[in-house]
Parts: sequence; structure tokens; C-alpha cells
Amino acid sequence: MERIVTTWEENGMQYTITAKPITVVNTPPQSNTPNQLISIFEYLGGKTPERGTGDKVYKHAKKVGAKFETKDIETRNYTGKIMLYERSFLDVYFNQNTYATQPLSMPEPEIEFDDDLPF
Repeated sequence: MERIVTTWEENGMQYTITAKPITVVNTPPQSNTPNQLISIFEYLGGKTPERGTGDKVYKHAKKVGAKFETKDIETRNYTGKIMLYERSFLDVYFNQNTYATQPLSMPEPEIEFDDDLPF
């Protein structure tokens, strides 16, 4: 449902600003237990993550000291071990929680200085 916020005329033109509710697509299922251990696959709503995502998440979890476990599963498409992480950690990692209790480690920007001064 879209609604008109404001309209005005200027120099022979009519301008209209409208607003509509934000719709969230593919929101992971929310749980009342932020420390529940779930897989990345479950967190992403049953979607397979991009290649290499699991390795990146695992390395970051080790770096920040997040809790994780392994679990053996057997399905039609996959048999083996999967990693389980706390939902709160995955919220922080995938930037779903902007009020993170754990600091995100960001790489330091590389700053290059040009020492060739013209004078």
C-alpha cells in the first residue's frame, strides 16, 4: 500500500513523494532462543550458501571465539558432518543484528601515501 507523503509544483512541474512499507524477502525464521545452534543452511531459510561461505564463517567464528559444534546428518542429498553456530553469531555475521554484542572484526584499510611532492 503506497501513500503520498507530499506534493508540490515548481517551474511547471509537479513533484510527488510517496512511501510504501518495506517488505523483507527471505527472512530467516526467527526463534526466541538467540543462542540456539543452527546450521548456515537453516539460517538462510533452506538455501544453499555460496561456495566458500562455510569456511569463511568457521574461520570468523574461531577468530571471535563464537560457540560452534558439529553434527552428523544423513539426507537424500548429503551425508556427513555439518557445522552448527549460535543464531546470535550468525545474525552478527550476516549483518541481521545491528546491535551486536560481539564486535565485528573489520580489516584495516590500506592507505597509500604519495611521498613524491611536487615542491
